[in-house]
Amino acid sequence: MDDIRGVGVDFIKELFWVLGLASLPVGIFTMAIGWWAMRNGHLDDITDANSMQLKLKALSKQKVKKGEVDKRDFVHKKWSKFGGGFYGIVALLTYVVVEARELIDLVVHLGGFIEFIKHLNIGTMVSMLINALMNFVYAIAWPWYWIENIDTSFIWLWFIAAYAGYWGGMRVVLIHKQRNSEPG
Repeated sequence: MDDIRGVGVDFIKELFWVLGLASLPVGIFTMAIGWWAMRNGHLDDITDANSMQLKLKALSKQKVKKGEVDKRDFVHKKWSKFGGGFYGIVALLTYVVVEARELIDLVVHLGGFIEFIKHLNIGTMVSMLINALMNFVYAIAWPWYWIENIDTSFIWLWFIAAYAGYWGGMRVVLIHKQRNSEPG
């Protein structure tokens, strides 16, 4: 009986960690990307959740023909490279997290921001570029990255919570879009 209680307590603790470290960040990131898409006119013609999903899928598959100007901004180009939708949001968020961790580690390792600036040369830039490409691979394979980096017995809970955060973020974007498009 104590084993069952122990698992129950572990699950409750994990649930709180999951909400704070997976669901909430994915939800906030989704809202930010959605807001950015609305601000730049990418979601002008959506009316409901289905039309929004179709529009997001179309944005992720959008190819620019030679000689044409890509109307997507940097953020949406990156999101599209990662496939758009839930997978793309988490991949882009993973990329941002991994890049930020590495940059912070580099600055700390060198002794602070001023020392980082002093060490900024062609070799450092090339090294950072190579790391950025490797981080792109990590981001594309984000499920494996997070499985390796999260010490838990409830990995399935992390994925469900991340999707719940994405779903909630998209619903907030849709509600915001509908409220802003109402006359009056």
